[in-house]
Amino acid sequence: MYKILVVDDSALMRRVICDIINADSDFRVVDVSADGEDAYNKIKNNPYDLVVLDMVLPKLQGVDLLAKLCNDKIPFNVVLVSSILKEDTESTIRALEYGALDFVVKPIRSGSDTRDVFGRQLITSLHNATKQSNFKQISARRAASDATKSIEESRRSTFERMENVRKSLQAAKGGSGSAQTPPSTTPVTPPPAERRPVTQAPTPAASAPPPVEKKSSSPPPKPVGTGVRTKKIIALACSTGGPQALHTFIPMLPATLSVPLVLVQHMPEGFTASLAARLDQISAVNVKEAENGEYFKPGWVYITPGGKHMEICEDGSHAAYCHLDDSPPVNSLKPCADVMYRSLSKSSFDEIICVVLTGMGADGSEGIKYLNQYKRTYVISQEASTCVVYGMPKAVEQGGLANEVAPLKSVANAIVKRL
Repeated sequence: MYKILVVDDSALMRRVICDIINADSDFRVVDVSADGEDAYNKIKNNPYDLVVLDMVLPKLQGVDLLAKLCNDKIPFNVVLVSSILKEDTESTIRALEYGALDFVVKPIRSGSDTRDVFGRQLITSLHNATKQSNFKQISARRAASDATKSIEESRRSTFERMENVRKSLQAAKGGSGSAQTPPSTTPVTPPPAERRPVTQAPTPAASAPPPVEKKSSSPPPKPVGTGVRTKKIIALACSTGGPQALHTFIPMLPATLSVPLVLVQHMPEGFTASLAARLDQISAVNVKEAENGEYFKPGWVYITPGGKHMEICEDGSHAAYCHLDDSPPVNSLKPCADVMYRSLSKSSFDEIICVVLTGMGADGSEGIKYLNQYKRTYVISQEASTCVVYGMPKAVEQGGLANEVAPLKSVANAIVKRL
């Protein structure tokens, strides 16, 4: 059973979160905190398996708490609770950079329906967090550390007592006229305690849902401005661990990138704009949240808005532009990467470079498989050991779709070489 600390300044919200968590047999709330400073001290001194952390806190904000934990090298596993306010979404993106495993959107209203949705999302997020490759075995490490410390202290105490007994015997012998042995000048050092590596259970593979055909709810818009036809396009998909991966990958792309890059990152509505803005600040290429009807330009990265599907359309001159569709989720996902890949089957690109990064599930693989029937593709998947969750890349590789498997830090170079 995983031990959890709940951090929220609202007593009502703490109670709601605790009731949701304690209803699942895999988790147990063992402590609560109402402000960031108190939470910092508790995390520092207690081996919590997970921390459910509100972003807005008195004394020390959620993102500042994570920054302090990172600076002090205190390990943590955090799932964030965030609102869709702009300030909170920006802080959430920064918190993911500091190593938060996932986030859940806090309900605006307090009705039973919204609480049920929030509860399901929170429990799913906690279960997913424990399956991630970067989930830290804090309880096991702290227990091992405490056991090692206790053994070392016990042995040191034993050796000190034996040394005192030896000195007393030498003194007694010297007082009775026997030959006296000079006291030893070399300190007696206890042997080091045995250290055992802490092993981590392998992440179970997520099962792939069956493909579902999406029917567009709206016709493509009339594109705005003037478009440029490019011979190639990069189409990327990622999910769990994606924001962290994108913060590594996109800044490695050159400013001279000769084609557009479109991507689907599974995120709720309201968070992708903050993600795009943050990536734009740290990257040589331009990054933005995609807009309906805009042309895709070379050297730009377009992130599908949360809560929308992206389809790639073309005008009469074969210049590609964006169609954001509000049709229902596909395989419970909106945006869905399969939708994006399927829409490219009607395009005139000479080649489509498909990139699949870390993520739970199998989104993207069915879309790429469908796309391969109509277009020339080159598929790059992220190498397993560098994934937070080796689900989406695994589905691509096991389906025989990957042309190249690359570690995260080599993906940008693989794209440039292909171009």
